[in-house]
Amino acid sequence: MKTKTLCLVAVIAALLNTAGCSGDDDSVKQADLEKQGTEMKDKSSTVQANDKASMPKELVAEPVTQAEAVENNAKGEVTMKGSIIYKDLEGGFYAFIAENGDRYTLHGLDETYQKNGLIVEVKGTPKPDMMTFTQFGTVLQVSSVKVLDTSKVIDNLQTQ
Repeated sequence: MKTKTLCLVAVIAALLNTAGCSGDDDSVKQADLEKQGTEMKDKSSTVQANDKASMPKELVAEPVTQAEAVENNAKGEVTMKGSIIYKDLEGGFYAFIAENGDRYTLHGLDETYQKNGLIVEVKGTPKPDMMTFTQFGTVLQVSSVKVLDTSKVIDNLQTQ
């Protein structure tokens, strides 16, 4: 009987110990969850503040007059002497080889100056970011042309 009582006391003590610990765990778990919730709220507000700071500011388009646009475009203008040549690539195009050997694909060249072998002084804006099928040097948006020599013009002949 002593053994049964002793075993019963041991079982009851074990149950009470287990029940007592599980109650503490719940309160500890609840405290941990509350703490994590507070930390999450703090992190969330920090992330939102960082997101607002890292967001780009609103872009506002401001109108530009035509005179301002022309002036901004003219800043990169160059004047060069060289030869206008005709290249029979991709349907044909007129190119410019400067005296220093630089090559340009001419955009906006008036038909008056579209002559193979014409020696000219050309004024225009280089467009290094523009791509073409011609793959012949930099694109040059022509603004003006001054004829220097017509003696080397080759009629109806195309250069290779």
